[in-house]
Amino acid sequence: MPERSPEDAALGAGLMKDDRWLVTNLLRGEEWGRGSAEEAIDGRAWQRFGERIARLSQRISGSEVPASEIDRADAQRYLAMLLRNAFDVAIEEHDPDRPRIAWLTRRNKIGWDCPDALYAFCAIRGANHYRIRGRRGSVHFLGLQLMGSIRSLHNGHAGEWQIAPDGSFEIALGPERPAGARNWIPLAPEVDTLWIRQFFYDWEREAPASLWIDRVGGPPLRAPTGHPDAGFWARRLDAVATNVEANLALWLETALAQRERFLNRFPEQAFGGEAMGAQKHQRAGTAHFRIARDEALILEVAPPRALYWSFDLCNFWLESLDYANHQSSLNGHQARLDADGVFRGVVSLADPGVPNWLDPAGHLEGSMIYRWNLAESTPIPKTRVVPLAELRGALPSETPRVSPEERARAIEGRREGVRRRFSRPL
Repeated sequence: MPERSPEDAALGAGLMKDDRWLVTNLLRGEEWGRGSAEEAIDGRAWQRFGERIARLSQRISGSEVPASEIDRADAQRYLAMLLRNAFDVAIEEHDPDRPRIAWLTRRNKIGWDCPDALYAFCAIRGANHYRIRGRRGSVHFLGLQLMGSIRSLHNGHAGEWQIAPDGSFEIALGPERPAGARNWIPLAPEVDTLWIRQFFYDWEREAPASLWIDRVGGPPLRAPTGHPDAGFWARRLDAVATNVEANLALWLETALAQRERFLNRFPEQAFGGEAMGAQKHQRAGTAHFRIARDEALILEVAPPRALYWSFDLCNFWLESLDYANHQSSLNGHQARLDADGVFRGVVSLADPGVPNWLDPAGHLEGSMIYRWNLAESTPIPKTRVVPLAELRGALPSETPRVSPEERARAIEGRREGVRRRFSRPL
């Protein structure tokens, strides 16, 4: 039997039976959260919330979590990030009858987020009709995904749409196809969220797509929520705590399963499909890396013919590292292939002066992931650990040397690319 991915291990532990870890589920938090107006007003709701978060702070400092100073700091920031992201959704208005696209920042990190990506989501309703309009830009990959809770109900990308010569496009979303619609995405009754992914290859030159959405039909408009009472906010507060608890349990269990089963090696089978919101046209593999200060981990694979592919490093909590100030990720545009068509990446604490260095940003252990997007095959990368002093002998003789000055210029280019990606008006 093929080995199970860490996601399957989490499923086996029962962590996926409850979808309250999904941050967009907070849009219905007042329906499943606990709390009353009296508890909000007299402070009991906040006290209960604080006690629950305090217990989580103990969990992230447990013996199962790496004990280095950098990993402990990651854990504190991770808990704060989960809280921030949950509150962002819980207190903002996301009305499926008056939709808006919410663009995420590079601080919205969870579950192997992609360093090449610009993500967004929009609350929608399966019974409504919507119109998305936009301009394609030059971003390498642009995809739309419809979700019903944690179920992926539709995946599409710009290569499938009719786009005008000037880059403009229009997509109808609804239960039935409108007359004359050039692009249409059917909406099932259970749809609740539209997700948008943009993957950048050339960070310094590609321009993101611009998109906006309007409701154009459906059942009578529901009245705006107005000013919810204190009980509403007590239930949302409870929902935020539940969301953070569920996320911590899910991703910690996944990280521990990965560390136990896939230390410095990738599973024999890539995972994909549409579980946990994955894209149906993408395959990936994850593993846990661990190296000593005087070691290097070599990753070797002949990348498939694909629209997009990449490798990136994450911390123990499965968050991408600081990819603006460190070369902790490489995609098919940035990476160098050797004469035999093989990508050879090197994970090491110190810069080994090779083009495909994957900088762990001070981490001696963490997670790593490869992605093959719209690929013709799914090769599994091979791995091996070598002494850092012997690295050059383990690589092809023609491997170039990258000087400190060249590395500094590359990092500055990454910084500029990230600033450009996340600061452009959309």
